[in-house]
Amino acid sequence: MDPDFDPIRPNHYAFDEGVIECIDYIESHAFDFVEGNVIKYVTRYQHKNGTEDLKKARWYLDRLIKRSEEWDAKWSKRPNIYQEVIDDADFEFRIGSDLDAKSGPTNQS
Repeated sequence: MDPDFDPIRPNHYAFDEGVIECIDYIESHAFDFVEGNVIKYVTRYQHKNGTEDLKKARWYLDRLIKRSEEWDAKWSKRPNIYQEVIDDADFEFRIGSDLDAKSGPTNQS
């Protein structure tokens, strides 16, 4: 075994000085387990297990794609209530602005 090998910080995750470690990048972007594994395996494939790591990344990426498609299918059928609120607020703003502009100042006393 290599005496310089560090099992906690192996060089296949940060092989150049000044480069962010893979785990730090994953955590800084709040990626979940599946997303993090895609990044991990793509990051290390050239320095560790080559094609085997790319196949692992593909397995996790396929899982992520399936999850994304299920999410899209579930939520694309529902109306966008936030857009409806924005549209209603914009409509009320325009109507209110039109009335104020035409009627001028009103005496509230």
